[in-house]
Amino acid sequence: MRSPAASKSETGNKTTKGSRASHPDPFIVVAKRAQKQSLILLHGHGSNGEKFGLEFLKSHTSMTCGHDGVPMTMADHFPDMKFIFPTAKKRRAKWYNRATINQWFDSVPIDEQDGHGVTKEEEEWQLDGLRETRAAIRAIIDGEVANFGACNVFIGGLSQGCAMSLHVLLSHEGITDDAAPLGGFVGMSGWLPYATAIERILQGQPPDDENDEDDDDEDDVLGPSSDAEADEHDPFASGDDHDNHDIAPTTQTGNDSVPTRVCNFVRDNMDLPPLNTSDPLCLRTLVFLGHGKSDEKVKMIKGQKAVQCLRDMGVDVTWKDYDEGHWYKVPEEIDDIVEFLQTRLLDCSSSA
Repeated sequence: MRSPAASKSETGNKTTKGSRASHPDPFIVVAKRAQKQSLILLHGHGSNGEKFGLEFLKSHTSMTCGHDGVPMTMADHFPDMKFIFPTAKKRRAKWYNRATINQWFDSVPIDEQDGHGVTKEEEEWQLDGLRETRAAIRAIIDGEVANFGACNVFIGGLSQGCAMSLHVLLSHEGITDDAAPLGGFVGMSGWLPYATAIERILQGQPPDDENDEDDDDEDDVLGPSSDAEADEHDPFASGDDHDNHDIAPTTQTGNDSVPTRVCNFVRDNMDLPPLNTSDPLCLRTLVFLGHGKSDEKVKMIKGQKAVQCLRDMGVDVTWKDYDEGHWYKVPEEIDDIVEFLQTRLLDCSSSA
């Protein structure tokens, strides 16, 4: 089976004008046939688009094709899809003595936050990268949406790439007033930056608590200590695939809905103007999140916290967990991503 054509970008191997201030060109794998869809996936901390993209696209599913039973890859399942893997610019990592690392935003390493905690100053390390990266990814999204329609454009990522993409999603407002939502979101082994502040907004409180400097207070998420009590209160304890369609957000009158407050908190962090709607566009983008049960780098509780925040906003989230560490599970998670994308594309074509 021939590999799909790949390139640093559709315009060459050089970075765009602006040199060190700009992001490297994305690694792109063009569609096998005439392009109809786009998937934009962001790599994890310290990686790059080409390394992540090549590894992700060679991951096989449990399905086979042909008489010889060759395992199918993501590109085999979606011959009309272009795969776009942006590369994070090199940034000074304060935690690592200002070493330069490919990272979407600077932060205290996620696996260090549990014991170290996060001060207000350390939390704000994230802001410059979140703002710069959002603008770069938004430019890619806008180009794909203009050519193929919003419902045919999907975003997501792995680890820090998932975290970054969630902020892109929550700040997304579309190009025009009548913009359609993106086709879907695919996240693997990720977390939600500012999750505790977002939880507070969802509970009707101000985002900042001067008495709580830890952005990831796991005690509140883990809840009861006994297994019986935990199952009674755990929103992830029932159902095989943990789909959720029943939780509705608490809303206020006018345009000041709780989901809008969350989106405007994210947009304020991004230096973007507030939304003037009670129905943010991101609420209509379906989300897939997968996580390894044995992930020691980004503990699964952080993925669950992201799911709960999104569901409390009213986002339709499919959650899957796997017997895996900090990576995506092959072929099980790839199978689930394929199923999610196929379902979303069918929904898009039927509503067109």
